[in-house]
Amino acid sequence: MAKPDITKQEVIRSSFGCEGTRLFLVYDAGSGAYRLATRWQWLAAFDSIWDACDAFEALELLAGCEKQIAGPIKHEIKRVPRHSFGSAQNTMGRLNYLINSVERRLQGLRPIRCGSKGSVERWIAA
Repeated sequence: MAKPDITKQEVIRSSFGCEGTRLFLVYDAGSGAYRLATRWQWLAAFDSIWDACDAFEALELLAGCEKQIAGPIKHEIKRVPRHSFGSAQNTMGRLNYLINSVERRLQGLRPIRCGSKGSVERWIAA
Protein backbone atom coordinates (compact mmCIF):
# COMPACT_ATOMS: atom_id res chain seq x y z
CA MET A 1 0.00 0.00 0.00
CA ALA A 2 1.22 3.47 -0.82
CA LYS A 3 1.89 5.77 2.08
CA PRO A 4 -1.22 7.96 2.49
CA ASP A 5 -1.20 11.71 3.18
CA ILE A 6 -1.71 12.16 6.94
CA THR A 7 -3.46 15.53 6.57
CA LYS A 8 -6.43 13.95 4.78
CA GLN A 9 -7.19 11.23 7.33
CA GLU A 10 -9.83 10.96 10.03
CA VAL A 11 -10.09 8.30 12.74
CA ILE A 12 -13.64 6.98 12.73
CA ARG A 13 -13.32 4.26 15.37
CA SER A 14 -10.64 2.99 17.69
CA SER A 15 -10.56 0.06 20.05
CA PHE A 16 -8.34 -2.67 21.42
CA GLY A 17 -7.97 -6.19 20.05
CA CYS A 18 -8.02 -9.39 22.11
CA GLU A 19 -4.31 -9.15 22.79
CA GLY A 20 -4.30 -5.46 23.70
CA THR A 21 -3.21 -4.02 20.34
CA ARG A 22 -4.77 -0.65 19.54
CA LEU A 23 -6.90 -0.83 16.37
CA PHE A 24 -8.09 2.07 14.24
CA LEU A 25 -10.66 2.51 11.50
CA VAL A 26 -9.43 5.48 9.45
CA TYR A 27 -11.10 7.30 6.57
CA ASP A 28 -8.59 8.51 3.97
CA ALA A 29 -10.21 11.41 2.09
CA GLY A 30 -7.39 11.48 -0.46
CA SER A 31 -8.12 8.01 -1.78
CA GLY A 32 -11.72 7.67 -0.54
CA ALA A 33 -10.84 4.43 1.25
CA TYR A 34 -11.57 3.17 4.74
CA ARG A 35 -8.47 1.60 6.28
CA LEU A 36 -7.88 -0.73 9.19
CA ALA A 37 -4.69 0.03 11.04
CA THR A 38 -2.68 -0.46 14.20
CA ARG A 39 -0.32 2.16 15.55
CA TRP A 40 2.49 0.73 13.45
CA GLN A 41 1.03 -0.55 10.18
CA TRP A 42 -1.85 -0.42 7.71
CA LEU A 43 -3.76 -3.70 7.64
CA ALA A 44 -6.42 -3.48 4.91
CA ALA A 45 -8.42 -0.97 2.87
CA PHE A 46 -12.10 -1.05 1.91
CA ASP A 47 -14.30 1.03 -0.40
CA SER A 48 -17.44 0.62 1.71
CA ILE A 49 -17.88 1.90 5.25
CA TRP A 50 -20.13 -1.09 5.99
CA ASP A 51 -17.50 -3.63 4.98
CA ALA A 52 -14.83 -1.70 6.88
CA CYS A 53 -16.95 -1.66 10.06
CA ASP A 54 -17.62 -5.40 9.80
CA ALA A 55 -13.91 -6.04 9.31
CA PHE A 56 -13.06 -3.79 12.27
CA GLU A 57 -15.46 -5.65 14.57
CA ALA A 58 -14.20 -9.04 13.41
CA LEU A 59 -10.60 -7.93 13.95
CA GLU A 60 -11.50 -6.85 17.50
CA LEU A 61 -12.83 -10.32 18.30
CA LEU A 62 -10.14 -12.47 16.67
CA ALA A 63 -6.90 -13.26 18.48
CA GLY A 64 -3.56 -13.46 16.73
CA CYS A 65 -1.33 -11.38 14.49
CA GLU A 66 -3.51 -8.60 13.10
CA LYS A 67 -1.58 -8.42 9.82
CA GLN A 68 -2.16 -12.14 9.16
CA ILE A 69 -5.84 -11.95 10.14
CA ALA A 70 -6.66 -8.87 8.04
CA GLY A 71 -6.04 -10.67 4.73
CA PRO A 72 -8.53 -13.50 5.31
CA ILE A 73 -11.08 -11.02 6.69
CA LYS A 74 -10.90 -8.96 3.50
CA HIS A 75 -11.07 -12.11 1.37
CA GLU A 76 -14.21 -13.34 3.17
CA ILE A 77 -15.90 -9.94 2.93
CA LYS A 78 -15.34 -9.96 -0.83
CA ARG A 79 -16.55 -13.57 -1.13
CA VAL A 80 -19.83 -13.20 0.77
CA PRO A 81 -21.98 -10.18 -0.17
CA ARG A 82 -23.56 -8.11 2.57
CA HIS A 83 -27.12 -8.53 1.25
CA SER A 84 -26.99 -12.24 2.16
CA PHE A 85 -27.46 -11.17 5.80
CA GLY A 86 -30.12 -8.50 5.25
CA SER A 87 -32.71 -9.32 7.91
CA ALA A 88 -32.88 -6.99 10.90
CA GLN A 89 -33.25 -9.84 13.37
CA ASN A 90 -30.02 -11.40 12.10
CA THR A 91 -27.71 -8.45 12.78
CA MET A 92 -24.87 -10.53 14.19
CA GLY A 93 -25.23 -13.16 11.46
CA ARG A 94 -22.66 -11.70 9.09
CA LEU A 95 -20.15 -11.02 11.84
CA ASN A 96 -20.46 -14.55 13.24
CA TYR A 97 -20.16 -16.04 9.77
CA LEU A 98 -17.16 -13.83 9.03
CA ILE A 99 -15.33 -14.82 12.22
CA ASN A 100 -16.04 -18.54 11.72
CA SER A 101 -14.88 -18.38 8.10
CA VAL A 102 -11.66 -16.55 8.98
CA GLU A 103 -10.87 -19.06 11.74
CA ARG A 104 -11.38 -21.92 9.27
CA ARG A 105 -9.12 -20.24 6.70
CA LEU A 106 -6.42 -19.79 9.33
CA GLN A 107 -6.70 -23.54 10.04
CA GLY A 108 -5.87 -24.26 6.41
CA LEU A 109 -9.36 -24.96 5.10
CA ARG A 110 -11.14 -23.49 2.08
CA PRO A 111 -14.85 -23.34 1.23
CA ILE A 112 -16.47 -25.27 -1.56
CA ARG A 113 -20.06 -24.77 -2.72
CA CYS A 114 -22.20 -27.73 -3.66
CA GLY A 115 -25.86 -28.62 -4.04
CA SER A 116 -28.15 -27.85 -6.95
CA LYS A 117 -28.09 -24.09 -6.32
CA GLY A 118 -24.79 -23.78 -4.50
CA SER A 119 -26.62 -23.40 -1.22
CA VAL A 120 -24.51 -25.92 0.68
CA GLU A 121 -21.10 -24.81 1.86
CA ARG A 122 -18.46 -27.27 2.92
CA TRP A 123 -14.91 -26.63 4.14
CA ILE A 124 -12.12 -28.86 2.84
CA ALA A 125 -8.35 -28.92 3.26
CA ALA A 126 -6.65 -26.37 1.02
